[in-house]
Amino acid sequence: MPKNIVKGFTILEIFVVLAIIGFFAVFAYPKISNTIKDRNVKSETNKFIAEIEQMKSKVTSGEYALAMGWFTEITKNNVRLQTAMLKKYYMNREDFAQNYPISNMASGAKGYYNCDYNTRNQKYQFIDDVISKEVRHWPNTWLCISKDGTKGLYGGRNPETNQKRTLGRVIFCHVSNTTDSGGSNRCNDTNKNDYRYMVTWDVFTNLKVYRFNMKKNQWCINKICRSMSEFN
Repeated sequence: MPKNIVKGFTILEIFVVLAIIGFFAVFAYPKISNTIKDRNVKSETNKFIAEIEQMKSKVTSGEYALAMGWFTEITKNNVRLQTAMLKKYYMNREDFAQNYPISNMASGAKGYYNCDYNTRNQKYQFIDDVISKEVRHWPNTWLCISKDGTKGLYGGRNPETNQKRTLGRVIFCHVSNTTDSGGSNRCNDTNKNDYRYMVTWDVFTNLKVYRFNMKKNQWCINKICRSMSEFN
């Protein structure tokens, strides 16, 4: 009767397996983890972009006269949850005509060439909001979408045209390596944390996405990189 031969692992084979596991833990896993975090921020950034593009399409199609997206803090029971949120508002043609009479455009009256995020001052219809638990945003800001771009004056500089007050921006950061407020790890445009994406928009809500390059300390889109000072 043949004997069953049971073959186990040798000491050398066990050491090889442990060496492979150690190599993965020291070198491979951190890189994979970093890639996943960066991919998460990029994915969440694209989610917010898709929502803004949807808002823009409702205005350009004539369904609404004006749209306003408000990046603001999430609070629950008066506690800040420290994740990103975009609240979506729209204005119909009747309310738009009341808030922005043509006579104000002709005279250049203050307020015609901008929109107010404060829903107590203007008649907006709240539709819904978009929330992400993966990222934070900075700053609390808003964008206004109109067909002719008259409601889109912003505080930033457009580095392509060098014109001031023509570019808005919001920055998205991963929740794992940033804080909502205070300290050097705050999610903003000046810290040196990785996994940050910046979305910019001009008066016609043309969106661009920049990724922060740690080595260059610049914001890059395709092969073009710019310092933060070019946007201020």
